[in-house]
Amino acid sequence: MPPSPTSLSLRDILDDPALAAARPQVLAGWGRLDTEIRWVHTSEVLDIAELLSGGELLLVAGVILNDSGPEQLRAYIDSLADAGAAGLAVERPRSGTFPAALAEQAAVRDFPLIELTEVVRFVEVTRAINSRLVNESVRALHFNDEVTHMLAGVLAAQGDLDDMVAGLSGLSGCSIAVRSVSGALLASSEVDGARPRSYGHVAAIESAGVTIATLEVLPRAGVDLQMVTAVCRRAPESLALALLRWRPLTRSDQHLREVFRLLALAEDTSRPAGLRADTEEALRRAARDLGFAPGGWYVGVVAISVDEPIQVAELSAVLRRDDRPVLSEIRDGRHRSIVRFDGRHDADAVIDTLVSQLYSSPLPRALRIGVGEPRRDLPELAEAMSTAATAALLSTETEFVGLARDVAIDHFLSEVDSAAVDRFLRAVLGPLLTADRSTELIATLAALFRTGSRVAAAKALNIHRQTMYQRLSRIETIMGRPLGDGAGSSGALLVAVELAAVRDRLGRR
Repeated sequence: MPPSPTSLSLRDILDDPALAAARPQVLAGWGRLDTEIRWVHTSEVLDIAELLSGGELLLVAGVILNDSGPEQLRAYIDSLADAGAAGLAVERPRSGTFPAALAEQAAVRDFPLIELTEVVRFVEVTRAINSRLVNESVRALHFNDEVTHMLAGVLAAQGDLDDMVAGLSGLSGCSIAVRSVSGALLASSEVDGARPRSYGHVAAIESAGVTIATLEVLPRAGVDLQMVTAVCRRAPESLALALLRWRPLTRSDQHLREVFRLLALAEDTSRPAGLRADTEEALRRAARDLGFAPGGWYVGVVAISVDEPIQVAELSAVLRRDDRPVLSEIRDGRHRSIVRFDGRHDADAVIDTLVSQLYSSPLPRALRIGVGEPRRDLPELAEAMSTAATAALLSTETEFVGLARDVAIDHFLSEVDSAAVDRFLRAVLGPLLTADRSTELIATLAALFRTGSRVAAAKALNIHRQTMYQRLSRIETIMGRPLGDGAGSSGALLVAVELAAVRDRLGRR
């Protein structure tokens, strides 16, 4: 997530003259240079993580690192990453080489690791940068007060949503827009020279934990970005009051909330059968009240954003293409939609159509979308929606649409007791789990079982056939039994290998 304009990013810190004098070189975590820095510390102890609150950049002379073993260094990086530290800057050793284990583990965790190639006085670096951070915070408080005072005045004068949006635009010098969850424009005020929507700053406007609208702020050249941040932080609460006062929830809004409330209840299979049946019938009835006729296919779509808050106007347009009926809600930062397709096509054609339309549309870069399996009956969508959420979480910037059918095992692992899975894997795979390069060996077995052929598995892994044979020979030695081509392997072994392979992949994310 990009840093707030009220703070400094790691990239800003590296460019600061005080630290730039050390000629910093980034060794790992290049993709996280926009991480927000909350403070800069110096430390020469490896157990500093428990004293961190997140967002710190640590400056380390590195003497203690040279006295630590590889496992200690890997654990050190893990502890910093787990604590939410923003990065680690290490002074180049005066003798010897930079600890390889430190760089390797930082790369594994995608954790920013910087080598300082020249000696600088850390006390001067921390004084200079932390002073900048304090000054930024003071300026932020000033802008926050201006926004709050203006909005309070509009509300006191019984101003409506349009008045508030106009006031925000006049104060900030930005184009301001308020949009519904479906992307419809509710109020706007434009200024000349504002940047396009793709560069806008967005904030969620919430009521009782549900996003009822979004605030878009489009700055023009020369606008202080601290003011933009102040608008995004302080305006949503007042805008929510204005929306509820001048545009109260309609009967359709209430039915929509009821649909998603009942959908969440339907997912709870621990409830008595009678209550589940009542919930399912109430869900069908609430959907009919919204004009969602029975029949056809229901597809659950879940979208999240790696840069909150979520922007869904473009996504909503895609889901509603071809006049498809859609029900949508944003809660806890997740956009959930129920899309109804005509029942004349089979399930695969429905998925292919939707995925193709999503990939061919200009959607916000930060969106990650999960698509559930089509269902004939609306209550069945509860489980499909849950798996679609897992698919969204596992999507990437290039493959931003994930299918629930492809993450069934991932979803299963997220829901079951991890200790029980560990016991099962140890019982079936035994020494293979702790063997040297076990992840590589398990991935090899998984490829063999999926393809049913050593030649095909080698091709899938992009390795030479001889390498494939060597790996399988080593696996047979470790496990003490022949594998053949995998076709005669027991069900337990097939399941265990797939579970272990997926768990390894999840661990690397």
